[in-house]
Formats: sequence, C-alpha cells, structure tokens
Amino acid sequence: MRFLTGLLLIALFIFPLVAVAQESTPEPAPISATLDAVVQSMNEAVERAERAADDARNYADDARVISSEQLDRANTLMDLFQNVIGTIFGIFGIVGPVAAIAAGYLGFNRLNNATNELKVAKEKFETEVQEKQEELNKVRTALEVSVSQQRESAAKANLALSLLPLGERQYQANDYQGAIDTYKRALVLDPDSVVAQYRLGYVYTQAGMLEDAKAQLDAALSNQPDFAPALAALGYVTRRMADKMVDSPEKSILYTDAERLLLRALTASPKLIDENDEAWWGSLGGLYRRRGQIQQAIFAYNKATEATPHSSYAHGNLALLYAQTGNVESMLETYVRVEQLAWGEVQGKIDNYWGYADLLTARLALGKQEKAEEALESVLRTVPSESPEAFKMLLETLRRLQQVLGPDRGAHISSFIDRIAAADEARMGFGTGKTA
Repeated sequence: MRFLTGLLLIALFIFPLVAVAQESTPEPAPISATLDAVVQSMNEAVERAERAADDARNYADDARVISSEQLDRANTLMDLFQNVIGTIFGIFGIVGPVAAIAAGYLGFNRLNNATNELKVAKEKFETEVQEKQEELNKVRTALEVSVSQQRESAAKANLALSLLPLGERQYQANDYQGAIDTYKRALVLDPDSVVAQYRLGYVYTQAGMLEDAKAQLDAALSNQPDFAPALAALGYVTRRMADKMVDSPEKSILYTDAERLLLRALTASPKLIDENDEAWWGSLGGLYRRRGQIQQAIFAYNKATEATPHSSYAHGNLALLYAQTGNVESMLETYVRVEQLAWGEVQGKIDNYWGYADLLTARLALGKQEKAEEALESVLRTVPSESPEAFKMLLETLRRLQQVLGPDRGAHISSFIDRIAAADEARMGFGTGKTA
C-alpha cells in the first residue's frame, strides 16, 4: 500500500510541471466503493490530487504571462489531470499511478517541445523585427536624402526665379547679350524652368538667332505642352524662318505650322501679349499679310487693337492694310490715332525705338514732314545696337506706305528711306525687333 502511495506522489509531483495540453485517457468504467479501506485510500488520493491541482493552477498562472497559448495548454492539462484522478478512482492499484506517471512524462515532453517552438518563434520574430528595422532605416535615409535634394532644388529654383526680372530689365534696355547670359544662368540653376526657356527663346528670336530660339521654345513646350507664350513665340519663329525662304512647298508648310501654333496660343489666351507688351495677334496678322490674305490680316490686327488698345504698333499695321484695300481715308484716320498713341509711348519711355518708328511713319503718312524729321533723329538715336533687322523692318513699312500713297503723295518718303538705309549699312548688330 505504501509502495503504491509513493508512486502516486511521484506522479503528482511531476505532473504540475506540464504547461501544455495532454491527451485524455479513455473514460474508465465505474467501480463499487464497498470496502472501507478502498474508501479511505480514495479520500487520501483526492486530497493529494487537490494539492497537486493547486500547484498546477499556480504554474498555469505563471505560464499565462509568457503567452496565451501556454495558458490554453495549462487549462487542457487541468482537464487531463481530472481525468487521471477519475482513473485513479476507477482503477485502484498499480494501473492508475503508472498511467499518471506516463501522462506526466508525456506532458513534460510536450511542454519542452512547446518551449522550443516558442524559442524558435521568438528568434524568428526578433529576426523579422530587425529586418524591418533595417528596411525602415533605409527608407528613412532615402527620405532624408530626398528631402535634402528637394530643399536644394527649391533653393536653386528660387534663385533662378530671382534672375528673371534682371533678364527682363536687360532686354528692355536693349542689352540682348546680357539678357541671354542671365537666362542661361537661371537655366543652370533650374534646367526645367519653362519661363526661363521661353524668355531665352524670345530674346534669341529678337537677336535673330532663330535656330537657338526654336531649341529653347521646343524645350519649354516639352516641359509644358500648352504653355501659350511659348506656343506663340514658336509660331513667330517658324514664320520668320519661312520669311527667309523662297516660294516653295516647304515655305507654305512652315507658314501653315506657324499659323497652327499661333492659333493654338490665341485660342487658349485671346489677349496674349509678348515681352514687348504687344499682342501676338499682330504676328498672326503679319503672317496673313505675307500670304496675301488681307481680310484675315485685318481681322487679326483688329483683335490686336482689342488686346492692346493703346498700342501704336497694331493700329499702324491696320492703317496700311486699309490702304491695300483702297480705303485710303480709313488709313489716314487710323494714322491720326497712331501718331497720338506713339507720342504717348515715347513720352513714357524716351528710348522707345518702336514708338519713334511708328511716330515717324504716321507723320510721313499725314504729310507732316518737318515733324517727321524730328522723329527720324530719335529713330536713329534709339535703334537697338543688337537688333540689325530693326531698320529693315522700318524700311519695309515705309516702302509699303510709299507704294499705297502713290508717286505724288509719297515722294517725300524717299529721302527718309535713303537715310535709314545708309544708317543700316553703317552699323553692326543682330536681331529682329518687334514681332510684326
């Protein structure tokens, strides 16, 4: 009896170490408790089982802290332990204790396996955490580099932006080369600046560097395809290229391309003006005039006067178109308005060459020869040194005026044409001037 009791104590001592689920033993058949000795032994076994159960519960509480999985297994263990007690009640003798010991041993092995699994899972988790941390560090480093680059890029873009007003002032002062250098510096700082590309292309155009102008305007439109000022400027450059060609299918194609570009720009922005504050409608009017489409040219220049009502340029071209239609009276009325507007322009800016050129043309058309002499002196004094075609454009206008006035009324214009042509031959420079 003592031997059996000792075996049961060993089983009950080992059993609380188990923290995982145990397989339950089959439900034993009930037994009659008729012998007093059997009852006494069973009572003692119950007391020991209750103490063992208390120990097992304490261990289960500790295991709960480690993981919820161990807690579930500890609960399963308690269920198994109760089955074992039932077995002990059912089978009195050696069979019960031995089964309890075997179950305890099996439970210990399972606990050991579970512990190993937990250790492996923990190591895997720590490895994954470390890998994620390394990935996070890489992302953080890349983000910091990106932020630094963006700040540097923004600083350069701001500096490039600050150069644009300088380039504009240089251009307005007829310092074309200075403006070109400034816009190039801006593009070094911000290579994708659409405004700098457009402005540089515009100055190249005025300087007569049409291929360079086209390259810059193409670059601007590749960055922003619907940028209306660049579309209009490229249309004008294309028209200027066509102007230099002899009559041919290629010339007609270029004129068509120029018309398409100008119309795209003006459809998007009907009152679009250039860097000389003149309406881009004037460039389209000049294209139509060159193609002999006089009514379309009149329409375009009328649109120009709507966009820039105080510009002598648009009104002056419109006056000559009226003369080409035989409406000399409308031409003269318009030139009265041109003289008034041009006089106001030169009063506002004393070195306004184009204002003086329009003033000269209007006074010659109105027969004011003495006042035309005064205007000629200002024209010769203010012509942009870097715009060699400025005189050529004025000469073209005066010859057209002389033609529409006829030999008698236009005879006095010849001496002015001769003096301007001589001055043109005597000077050096480059460029084109206004976008007529």
